[in-house]
Amino acid sequence: MNKLNRLKNQISLLLIIFILIPISSGMADTKNMKTIAIIPFETNSQEDISYITSGVLNMLRSRLSWKGNVAVVKTGIVTKELSGITESSESETIIKLGGKTTADYVITGIVTQFSGAYSIDTKVYNLKEKSFLTFYGQSKTIDKIISQIDIIAAKINKKMFDRTTVSYEKFKKEKIITEEDLRRMNPERMMPTRPTGEDEEKPWWKIW
Repeated sequence: MNKLNRLKNQISLLLIIFILIPISSGMADTKNMKTIAIIPFETNSQEDISYITSGVLNMLRSRLSWKGNVAVVKTGIVTKELSGITESSESETIIKLGGKTTADYVITGIVTQFSGAYSIDTKVYNLKEKSFLTFYGQSKTIDKIISQIDIIAAKINKKMFDRTTVSYEKFKKEKIITEEDLRRMNPERMMPTRPTGEDEEKPWWKIW
C-alpha cells in the first residue's frame, strides 16, 4: 500500500513538472484563434484513478494552449456549463457545450485500467465540420502514463493545428528508430509500412 502511495506521489510530481515545462513552437496567428473545451475524462476501473484523469486534464490544458492560436476553456466554466445541459446523447451535449463556451473543438475521453495496464481513448470533435478524430494511447505500467498523455497531446497539436512540438518531433524520431531497428532484426516479419506522412489515427467520421 505504501509502495502504491509513493508511486501516486511520484506521478503527481511528474505531472506538475510536465505541466510547468512549456513545450511549443511556431509563430502565433491571432486571425486563426481557436478555442477548445475539454470535458473531464471518464474512468473505467475498479480502483480510484481520479488522480490520473485529473492529471490528463491538466496536461492537455497545458500542452494544447498556444498563445495567440489556441485557447482552452477554463475547467470551472466547462463544469458549470455541463451541469446545465440535460441532453441525453453525447453529440447533443457536445453541441450544446460548444455553443455555451463558444468552442471550436470539444475533447472527450476515458481512461481504462485492466490487469495493471492502462489505456487512454480520446476524441476531438470539430464542431464546424461536425466530425471527430480519435487518439489513443496505452501503457503496460502506471509509470508510463505521463509519456502517453504527452504523445497524445503532441498528436492532437500536429493533426488539428499543424503545430510541431518538441514532444512530437521526439515521438516521430523514436518511432522511426524503433521501426528501423525491428526491420534490421526481423525483416521477414515486418508488415508493410504506412505511406510517408500518414499517422496512425483513425480518419474523420461524421457524428450527425
